[in-house]
Amino acid sequence: MRLVAYVVFCVGVFYFSVMLRKLPFSGVQTFADVINDFAVYVDKTTYIHNLISNYKTVFFSRPRRFGKSLTCSTLKAIFENQKDLFKGLAIETLPWEWKEYPVIHLDMSAENCAAGKDRLIGLVSRYLQYSAEKYNISLPDDKISGKFEYLIKELHKTKGKVAIIIDEYDCPLLDAINHQQIRSEIKEELKGFYKVLKASDQYIQFVFITGITKFAQVSLFSGMNQPEDISFNEDYAALCGFTQNELETNFDLEINEYSKKFGGKENYLDKLRNFYNGYKFAKNAETVYNPISIMKHFGNNGDFRVFWAETGTPSFLANYIDRNGADIADIENMAFSLEDFGKYNDDEIFLVPLMYQAGYLTIKDYDGESGTYKLGYPNTEVRSSFSEFLSKRSGFDAMKRASVLNKLFKALQTGNVDVFMETIKIYMQSVKYDLITKMTEYYFEFAFSNILNMLGFNCEIEVHSAAGSVDAVVKLQKNVFVIEAKLDRPVEEALKQIEEKKYYIPYMEKGLNIFKIGVVFGEKERNVVEWKFI
Repeated sequence: MRLVAYVVFCVGVFYFSVMLRKLPFSGVQTFADVINDFAVYVDKTTYIHNLISNYKTVFFSRPRRFGKSLTCSTLKAIFENQKDLFKGLAIETLPWEWKEYPVIHLDMSAENCAAGKDRLIGLVSRYLQYSAEKYNISLPDDKISGKFEYLIKELHKTKGKVAIIIDEYDCPLLDAINHQQIRSEIKEELKGFYKVLKASDQYIQFVFITGITKFAQVSLFSGMNQPEDISFNEDYAALCGFTQNELETNFDLEINEYSKKFGGKENYLDKLRNFYNGYKFAKNAETVYNPISIMKHFGNNGDFRVFWAETGTPSFLANYIDRNGADIADIENMAFSLEDFGKYNDDEIFLVPLMYQAGYLTIKDYDGESGTYKLGYPNTEVRSSFSEFLSKRSGFDAMKRASVLNKLFKALQTGNVDVFMETIKIYMQSVKYDLITKMTEYYFEFAFSNILNMLGFNCEIEVHSAAGSVDAVVKLQKNVFVIEAKLDRPVEEALKQIEEKKYYIPYMEKGLNIFKIGVVFGEKERNVVEWKFI
């Protein structure tokens, strides 16, 4: 951890302050800039050392805005023998022969290729030309595959084995997700390009490929040697993102400062976990924080905001939903095999794996008997972000007004269940159903939680306990609302289930005010028709 200190004079008193450190709030992607210009680098070089020591060709999938590009830049600095940048980091003490390797680095997200393969050709050609000029090589007038192969061979002749880093490999295909013909043309162009890696294997030291979509199912890569896919490897689950320990160790100064605003360190850390932690990339892995969100949180005076959504919903996901629709009520709590995560091919794309790869869903649990993973939203930030996205397609926009927030907040704060439910009922009347193909009990639970999360309240559905799963839990300050919903059945059944299953027990131990609410949804009315509480 790198520290910056400030010495301050105040009324004749000389004191030492270590607050207000310079952090890479904007998501700096260049390793040298992070090391030279900022106060903190969360050391990931042990993971990177393991990669370059044990593998030759690696694929790594993570959601957008998660640190993949910084990882690529770190690898580039290692292979370019910029040893001075790694002073004090783990790799400095690990066995590694520091020497310079020629590096070819391509960022496939640097230009939108939706207009066609000529954009792709221009993008790749510029990167290859940059690498060639750096090493005083003149490229032939050829296809990008021919230029790529020539560059690798020439670099090997003059500099030795080559390190190749390809960031966001799938961006050109995702740019054209709604244009089958353009996507097919881009795919064919890239197939020839990536075949070069197999033909040039003897000249290559290391290949690192990143992206959003899972690698194995994309026939684009059938012509090259299969890389080691570490996307679900527990040993590399925290290569990107911050673990709880990394957060508390590297940002202890910021945590101690902002804890004062939130009732102490324990309360503040709980709030951080709920809002920004929760990404899980292997069945037994520790969860991690989105690094961009955490940095922006610290950079905005400790405000809890939906920073991840400030860059907008990934266009490929928005385009997919606009074109194909979505059973939004089926998104959460679905079970998938490991193979299902890679359901992306030339002719068909599937929503839930795409949402996982985009970062809207993550692994929540694993069933060893069936070999399936349960998916869910990672945290409050992402759930709220997706709720906001759906609101623009589901008729919720008009709800987000200051008076609405104030009314719901006061109802939850004072425990006024009737006002709370009446307000929710009014809003559910404005819901459009064009993203719903079937009306089920779970849909109403989803719509209910979607409204609350969009408005910034913490509402969880299908909350598990030793006694089973309660439909929804809403928390605000010292109040917790335990909600069981039924579809066209007596409200007494819902209350009876809460009492028999004792869903509220975990909250009794925390000294919270508990409101047990039974709710009945009507399929015909498509809304709340009755509720009771105790």
